[in-house]
Amino acid sequence: MLRFALFAALLATPALAQDSAATLAKKMRLGTPMGEAEFRAFTEGHTITYNNQGQDLYREYYRPGTNRVVIEWTTPSADGQINCDIGVWYAEGDNICFDWSRTGKVCSAWADYQGEVISELVVDGERRGDFEPISHVSSEPLFCEVGLVSLPLPFSPAG
Repeated sequence: MLRFALFAALLATPALAQDSAATLAKKMRLGTPMGEAEFRAFTEGHTITYNNQGQDLYREYYRPGTNRVVIEWTTPSADGQINCDIGVWYAEGDNICFDWSRTGKVCSAWADYQGEVISELVVDGERRGDFEPISHVSSEPLFCEVGLVSLPLPFSPAG
């Protein structure tokens, strides 16, 4: 019984539970590339969580009926605040690109390998081997407070 519990615990560790970079590269090569229509169908109205070697990195919420997206990193900043940004996504050739308000343009190639969706960073048209599998998809919206101003209470439009 102890051996089974130890084996189960080892399987739950990120090192064994996640694919290696070589395995993810193979899945990207063998998977079905996702263009604009497939990407929209997968993301629209959903919050997706990106994962890297067992660690959730960030979440993105894709607003329905638009190309607007909100990103939230899972690790708070040094001051304890949640880091987030807003932007838009668009297809550029075979890639999906994001134009973020604070951090600028980022592009990725996307593939669906037997129901597992994976992205790979693309810089200057070249794939970089930086893979991020999607670990979770939810219909729960994500809210970001980038650039919002807090008004003192009570607020009255009359002054």
